[in-house]
Amino acid sequence: MATQPFFVPQKEVDLFDAVNEELIDDIIGQAVNIYKVSLEETDSNIYGEAINGGAKIFEEGYQVNCLISFPEPTVDQDELGPDTDGTIEMYFLRTSLSGSGFYPEISDIVDWNDFYWEIDAVVEPQLIAGYQSFKHDVKATANRTRLSAVNFSERVK
Repeated sequence: MATQPFFVPQKEVDLFDAVNEELIDDIIGQAVNIYKVSLEETDSNIYGEAINGGAKIFEEGYQVNCLISFPEPTVDQDELGPDTDGTIEMYFLRTSLSGSGFYPEISDIVDWNDFYWEIDAVVEPQLIAGYQSFKHDVKATANRTRLSAVNFSERVK
């Protein structure tokens, strides 16, 4: 059984979470559209990998509020020409996710800033006062992916 911190009562943690939720949802207002892989509709092999040319079928997307960090993209030059690559970091409040039935997972597709991004890592790095029972946020990192890789139809721009 984990011990409770003496100088950080649950009421303080709840206040901290409420202030951060209001900040993200009402003031900053950043959001992403998330598409999860439909496990029932995607044909997979015994390893859980998509077959039929790697075509994954995605469920209908939904919008999730979060903080987004967008470092400057990089441009790689090779014999075929330039290729722009980039990453984003998304920070979700754990308390907001707990009631939504959503948790970001590796291979989820994110639609943000007119590009598609594939989540490649999910961690919970921030603990309030260092205690395991006071997990605060969920950090997901994603790399830019091509429209052809996600098997979506082109959006109207």
